[in-house]
Amino acid sequence: MYAVISDIHGNLEALEAVLADMPDGVETVYCLGDVVGYGASPNECCELVRERGMPTISGNHDLAVTDLSTDLDWFNPVAAAAVLWTRERLSEENAEFLRTRPRTISTEGALFVHGSIRDPDEYITTSSAAEENLELLKSRHPGLPVCFFGHTHVKAVAPPPPDDAVLDKGRFDLGVDGPYLLNPGSVGQPRDGDPLASYVLVEAGNVGAAENGRPAGPVVTYRAVEYDIERAQAKIRAAGLPEMLAERLAVGR
Repeated sequence: MYAVISDIHGNLEALEAVLADMPDGVETVYCLGDVVGYGASPNECCELVRERGMPTISGNHDLAVTDLSTDLDWFNPVAAAAVLWTRERLSEENAEFLRTRPRTISTEGALFVHGSIRDPDEYITTSSAAEENLELLKSRHPGLPVCFFGHTHVKAVAPPPPDDAVLDKGRFDLGVDGPYLLNPGSVGQPRDGDPLASYVLVEAGNVGAAENGRPAGPVVTYRAVEYDIERAQAKIRAAGLPEMLAERLAVGR
């Protein structure tokens, strides 16, 4: 069993709650990037990710914070303000960690990206983008059942799993009619209307499982975790970051 998290964005309270929610059987936690940006605890989040030895991808905010040549015109004013604030406070050790992470990670069972397979900064928000990236997954990584992606802060599975792949609400057997693109949602700044921190658990499938009526796997389970939103908001306000960054945590937008 392993877990996949994404888009922590400096929200220590959410990250700690998610890690506390994980069952003992979780062997590895993969992080799809954007450890920092928006939230008021960038160093603490980096240090926790490093302490846990998480295989981690560099997200666009991670690189914007650590690469001073980044053109911040690509960011909206609120995001740019958070980048500048984080630059002034991130330790050099944590900055070096973020800037030296890979843009993708591949294992025998999955591909992990921040934005998409074809572009680490692409937002997969349309069916056409999902279809095109699924074709790339099939051609570049034949046999892999799933690509995990982040960046949008919205939980998503493409294509929608058929009925015989749905084991329970929020639980899917991705060995049926794959491959799939799957977004675990955001730990630190959800944007799908649900303020709870989101991540997924992944259990490996069993050889011959389909014949025995068991999940062929991998089996993915979405987890939604309550955390101390008010404390995270208070830290953002005390830091002098834009008020919008505090307000949005309560509504998941």
